[in-house]
Amino acid sequence: MDYEIRPPRPEEAPAWEKLRLVSWREAYSETFNPHMFKVQEEQLSARAQGFADWLASTGGTAQDVQAQLGQKRRALVAARTDGESSMLTGQRADGRQASSDISPLLGIAFASQMPTEPQRLEMLYLLPQAFGTGIAQALMNQILEPGPAEVEVLTANARAIRFYEKEGFSISRTEEFAGRKSYIMTRKTL
Repeated sequence: MDYEIRPPRPEEAPAWEKLRLVSWREAYSETFNPHMFKVQEEQLSARAQGFADWLASTGGTAQDVQAQLGQKRRALVAARTDGESSMLTGQRADGRQASSDISPLLGIAFASQMPTEPQRLEMLYLLPQAFGTGIAQALMNQILEPGPAEVEVLTANARAIRFYEKEGFSISRTEEFAGRKSYIMTRKTL
């Protein structure tokens, strides 16, 4: 599987959102009820349009600094370069099977940093077929700069916790996300 890490393009915003939702379903189908996923599906078009607008405003860089807050934001994708399509297959909120072509995306990453705070890995999602391929490490290594960083992971996501521990993160505190217990995992240095 040949791929490249690059900024997402505005026309890829729907595929970004579909991949995010499929990854959430894979990781949290036992944690969240079907209604939560249905709400996410209903918001997919609006979220994709907002993301596409942001991408367009960055002039193709998929990074910016918010003027009022000084928050730096950056997005990257792992995209196939071998001409193959990535297919999402999963169960819709109504229980029916669904497939969707999200060519060429295999993974997505988003990071932010407020002034004087550690950088924060906001998103790192892969298609299940990309697990174990090194794509997650490649995305994380390019989205995060060397130095302190943090990520929030639901305690139910043992796979993600193991991945972040392997990448030098450790559990520093417990929080709550969407009514579920989560860990804030931190990395001191790279």
